[in-house]
Order: sequence, then C-alpha cells, then structure tokens
Amino acid sequence: MEANTNRIVNLNGSNYQVWRGKMEDLLYVNDYYMPVFNTEKPEDKTDAEWNILHRKVCGYIRKWVDDDVLNHISAETHARTLLNKLEQLYARKTRNNKLFLNKQLIGLKYHDGNPISDHLNSFQGIINQVAGMGIKFEDELQGLWLLGTLSDSWEIFRTSLSNSAPDGIITMEFAKGGVLNEEMRRKSQGSSSHSDVLVTESRGEVKVELKRENKKENYNNQKNNHKKDDGGNDTVEVNTATEEFFICCYYNMVNLAHDDSSWVVDSGATCHVTS
Repeated sequence: MEANTNRIVNLNGSNYQVWRGKMEDLLYVNDYYMPVFNTEKPEDKTDAEWNILHRKVCGYIRKWVDDDVLNHISAETHARTLLNKLEQLYARKTRNNKLFLNKQLIGLKYHDGNPISDHLNSFQGIINQVAGMGIKFEDELQGLWLLGTLSDSWEIFRTSLSNSAPDGIITMEFAKGGVLNEEMRRKSQGSSSHSDVLVTESRGEVKVELKRENKKENYNNQKNNHKKDDGGNDTVEVNTATEEFFICCYYNMVNLAHDDSSWVVDSGATCHVTS
C-alpha cells in the first residue's frame, strides 16, 4: 500500500479538487475515514482512543500538503475540522476559478504524437474540477467536446464515429472508447499518418483529392471517364487505382477501398464518411 500512496500529489492550493478525491480514497484504504466522515464517536472506542485517531488522521493528511498550505492547518487536531478548513480555503466557487477552468477546457487541444491517454486524463480532470464547482455538462456534450479537442488528422475518424453512434448520440464513454481504439489501430499500422479525402463537384464533373502523409495527388474525371444513360440521368464514373487505395467514383458517390478498410463518400456539398 505504501507504494500506491506515494502516487498522490501534494495539495498546493491550485489542485484541490483532484487532491481531495485521492485523499478520500486513501483515508478509506487506511481505515482513517471515521474521524472525517462520522459525526459521532463509535461505541467501541473510548474518548481517548477517538482523540488519538483524530490526531493520527490529521498527521496523515498533513503529510500530503505543501508547506504554504501546512501553515493554515498546523494546529488542527480534529480531522473533520481540518478538511473543512482546507475546503473553505481552496474550494471556493469564485468567478476567477470558474473562468480559469473554463479557459483551460476551451484551450485544451490534442497534439499528434502524444499519448492519447494523457490527453483523456487532462480532459477528464478539468471536467471533474468543473463539476466540483457545481457546473455540470451533459454527457453527450462532454463526448462532443472531447472529439472537438482532437487535431485535424482525426477528422475522418470524427465523422465516422458520429455516423456510427447509437441513435446519433455520442456519449462520453462512446467517444473515449472510439478514440482509444483509433489510437491502437494507428499504432498497429506502425504510423500515425492519416488520409483526408476531399470531394468537390463542378458542372457535372467529379474531382477527388487524396492527401496522405503531406503528399497530394489529384484525380480528375478527365481521364477514364464515360457517361451512362440511366433513365435519363447522366452519371460520371471514374476508376483510379493507386498502390494504397482503389478509388471508384460515380456522380454522387465515391468508394475508397484499402487493404484494411473502406469508405463511402458523398460528393455533394458536404463530405460524409462511413466505415
């Protein structure tokens, strides 16, 4: 157990919400919870034993605070009073604290190459701190916000995940699971590279622009295109093969085939991708 307790961070005045949750867990694990959470002395303990337990818990809590925090609680001998004083000092729901956390949440962005688990931890940590101040976000909003923090290289993934969400609702757990699975898929391919497909339409022509690893190749229907008459509706068909993709283009649909996956893309004003 001692090896695990060493993982808790000291209370420094700006991390109270995270520290408080970890401290409560440690108090329960070490059987120090009664002086903090019980309002009355247990019948099986004498007054002297109860007072000693309070002192032990106060000493234990003081192990996990910085010196500037320690000055405010150094004389406390009652565990509940000690924690209440820390809450009054560092958990005030002030406007400045709310603005600070809101700024952190808005500015949080994932940078390609970093472990996605670290990003998820940072995101969840801010959400927890905000919730501790009485600000609640609906679960679906949290999931959408998390996807919004991802870089542009995750755009196809975002669209695919949105299309596959049950009832069109992206919950926080659904978003987390999808993000972690996508990271594993990219690692299994030995690269964090990505593909972006942009489909545009101009005067009945279909143009497919394929970007991969900063290398751009353009495919236009000026080659290998022919028209078919289908009930009076003209369609344009383009078939192009590369080493990595097979591209089959119709007037209003693009099929992309790959060794590992495939996509169907609508060539209208909005690009839709499904996996």
